[in-house]
Formats: sequence, structure tokens, C-alpha cells
Amino acid sequence: MVRTKLVYNSGVKFVVLLVALTLSTNAQTPAKKSSTGETTVTKKADAKLHADATKLVEVIGAKQSLQDNLEKMVDEARKAMMDKCQGCRPEFGEEWKRRFIERTNINDYLAVYVSAYEKYFTDAEINELIALGKDTSKPPSPALKEKLGAVMPALMGDAIGDCSKIGAKLGAEIGAEIQREHPEYIKPAANSTKP
Repeated sequence: MVRTKLVYNSGVKFVVLLVALTLSTNAQTPAKKSSTGETTVTKKADAKLHADATKLVEVIGAKQSLQDNLEKMVDEARKAMMDKCQGCRPEFGEEWKRRFIERTNINDYLAVYVSAYEKYFTDAEINELIALGKDTSKPPSPALKEKLGAVMPALMGDAIGDCSKIGAKLGAEIGAEIQREHPEYIKPAANSTKP
């Protein structure tokens, strides 16, 4: 019982942590452009499944966790980006961080979580997860315990991948904007001699 609850709670926290890591590893230098493709959900979920998956994401506290950790995650992404962008002045990184926080829509990330739960769990399983989230003393059913172990790696992989696309796209857009608006924030390359 305790191990299953830890796997469940750790899984959710792990998704949030990995979102932070993917933001930092996918932060792009300002000269790069992100792909224009965005992920879309082609599978239409029924309204009840969607509503219950949304409720599950609320119960597990994903929104609060993202809100609580957003600045730290973006700061880590800024540091990673600045390490990759040797010509970027500190002002570039600070402006990038400010704009990224200002323009981040946490609901975009929450929609990814909802979609992932809809993909991997039935409505009955989601309702059991909601009950477990509300009453931590109850053990999951053996079937749910087995399913959690089987699908959480794939669910987290999907969520991390889609969240990283959202963050990378926004980060690249902001980087390109700053480069256009503030070319002085980019140092000229030391070996930039024209023939």
C-alpha cells in the first residue's frame, strides 16, 4: 500500500520535475527557431473521461506544484540557455526569464497531463485514482497497482515530451524576439572576421 502510493505520488512529482528538466535542456539559443509543428490530440475523448481526468489533475495538485516551481524551473532553463549561448549578455537571460514567466500559460501544461491520463487510463481507473488522491489511507486495487507500474513510464514520457515542446516553442519565440528588439544583448563573436 505505501509503496503504491509512493509510486503514484512520486510519479506525479517526477512528471513535474522532468518538465523542469526538459525546459532547461530544450531551451534554445536565440538564433534557433523551433519547428512549427504542434502536438494535437487526434483521439476524441468522451466528455466524462475528460472531466474526470481534469479532476484528477486538480486532486493531485499539479497546478499548484507548477505555480510553486515555475520561477525555479524557468531560472534553470535560463541558466542552461545562457551556457549554450556564449554570446548572450546577462541582460538577454534576464529579459528571457521575465518574458517566459509572464507568458507561460500553466493551463497548457495541465492540458498535457489531462490528455496523458485520458490516453492511459479508463474512466473507472481515473475515478479510483481520484479517490486515492483524496484518501491516502486507502490502498489501490491490485489491478490499478499493476497498471500504474506498467503505464507510468509511458505516461510520463508522453507528458514530458509534450510539455518540453510547449516550453521549447515559447522559449525560442521569446529568444528570437529579444534578439530582434535588443541586438545589443548579443556580443559579437570573437572570431568573426569577414574575408
